[in-house]
Amino acid sequence: MEKNNENIIIDGIDERIESFLRGTMTAEEEATFKQEIRQNPGLRNRAMAMTSLIRGLQAKNRAIEKAIIQESSTRSRVRPILWWACSVAAVFAILFGAYKDHRYRMLDDAISPYYMKYSMDDISRGDVDASVVDRLYGMFAKIQESRNVSDIIKELEPIYNSLDKDITYHPWANDIAWNLALAYVKDDQIDKAFTILQKLKADNPDTPIYNKADELMKKLQNL
Repeated sequence: MEKNNENIIIDGIDERIESFLRGTMTAEEEATFKQEIRQNPGLRNRAMAMTSLIRGLQAKNRAIEKAIIQESSTRSRVRPILWWACSVAAVFAILFGAYKDHRYRMLDDAISPYYMKYSMDDISRGDVDASVVDRLYGMFAKIQESRNVSDIIKELEPIYNSLDKDITYHPWANDIAWNLALAYVKDDQIDKAFTILQKLKADNPDTPIYNKADELMKKLQNL
């Protein structure tokens, strides 16, 4: 029975990674391998399964470094070992980067249907502090548009935590909670997102936001 192309790729991943580590690939093969491991799901998933092995090799690298210091007289033998250690680190960086990119895209895809549109045109500037709304809407937009939301989380967390004491942002309490929860998901802090979504449900029974929070929580359980 003939194997399909995907099986051929999966079967050969160990040998290709070993070839990369040993430096036996040509420059063109190495460039192709790096590109494939970022773009091909089958190749990447199989490669991710080898991450534990690479972590083990990293521990050996530390022992190698110690041996280098203690056995300076054996530098001619250490040189290829050093090259091997650097190659292992390079592959680990590629795999870890590919995993983080895959994880980010998965989380962003999960929450993208729950982004809300905010516009200053939808409010009456005479009824609210426009500067407050502009700040909030700016943060909400960054959560939707930015890949790295850690700075936005740091800015939005104190506002959320002060909602029970400071009435400045209280009219937008649900929007603040909702967007902070989305930011936590995007930053892969699922537990914190769950805490906020559970409170949203408790504070808003029998409302559309209750249903949205409940739906999102069920989706996150599978991530």
